[in-house]
Amino acid sequence: MAFIVTVLLLAGLIFLTFGTLLNLSSNPHWFVRGWDFPRVQIVVIVWLLVAAYGVVRWSVPESKVLPAWPFITLAVIETCWHGFLIMPYTPLMKKQAADTTPERLADHRQDDATVRMVMSNVEMENDQYERWMKVMRRASPDLLFVVEIDQKWIEGVADLIDEYPHRIIEPQDNWYGMMLLSRMPIEDFELRHLVQEDVPSIDAQVRMDDNTLIRFIGVHPRPPEPIRDTDATARDAELTLWGEELAKENGPAIIGGDLNDVAWSQTTRLFLRVSGMLDPRRGRGFFNSFHAGHWYLRFPLDHIFHSPHFTISRIERLENVGSDHFPIMIDLCYAPQEKSRHERLDRKESDGEEVDTRLDRASEDQDLQGEAVDGDPGNGEREVNSSSAS
Repeated sequence: MAFIVTVLLLAGLIFLTFGTLLNLSSNPHWFVRGWDFPRVQIVVIVWLLVAAYGVVRWSVPESKVLPAWPFITLAVIETCWHGFLIMPYTPLMKKQAADTTPERLADHRQDDATVRMVMSNVEMENDQYERWMKVMRRASPDLLFVVEIDQKWIEGVADLIDEYPHRIIEPQDNWYGMMLLSRMPIEDFELRHLVQEDVPSIDAQVRMDDNTLIRFIGVHPRPPEPIRDTDATARDAELTLWGEELAKENGPAIIGGDLNDVAWSQTTRLFLRVSGMLDPRRGRGFFNSFHAGHWYLRFPLDHIFHSPHFTISRIERLENVGSDHFPIMIDLCYAPQEKSRHERLDRKESDGEEVDTRLDRASEDQDLQGEAVDGDPGNGEREVNSSSAS
């Protein structure tokens, strides 16, 4: 019996190793890409299996169980590999985006060159409107980007919406509605559908209090998932397309949203290398935003990336708002003179080929009908409840 138990424990280790190796592929199937997410959990499970083996081996004669070396070898390999990928997102490593200097940090909320942004996936089925508004009012962001809103949400949080003079609102009943609320003027905007006609993105020009014009992009690509049997083609293509577009952007820019992808995935890291944007999580912490209801199964899915024009004054995960996602809040200080202090990711020679692979895959997918993959210009510019555009 003890021998069978150790065989099953080793089989569990081998399965986790198989999944880890499978994830080295860029195949978009959800079973392949899903292994991107639970790297911390895999390391924990690996050592729990090793501990269970140790208990069995301690309780019976050594001759009746498998030897220890395959358990230790696989556990060390798994730990080193996953640790290599997730370590940059811990305080043990150097910060990619530099901190705001102490002189400006002291009164950064009174600084006209500072913008506070909150990204919140409210979960469309969630009806705790008052709870959400209470948290948002306490945070008091200058820019509030919200996804998964439908008409019920618009009506449920109408009081908060009225507190923001500038707004772009696009409710949908398919989990891909979104809105941008701003205390700063929205000079111009466009609703874009790069990859899928029912999945919008917001592309806006926002003027800060110091008169600096920044580009804000709000996204929420469709995830790979087994329930609807969708792969990662659409998500990968959308992030890649935005990466290429932002690489040509010379001015200050922010892109945020529920990317349905973890910070350490191949696609997210490719996006950062191609676009030249910065990830404030690197060197600061995971700031896991999903799943709010399961402490043991949480991942950093909600992101706010920014160009090197900004430094970081503060980043924080806000409290539970009844959604399956925690909101993420960040204070950015416009400091273009500090560009040299950042640690941007260098572009690899193979990145061009990776970009082409993801975009070709999207172009060949008959289910994807966005403006950037089928040549359709899409909606172009149109006004959606934005007082700044009316």
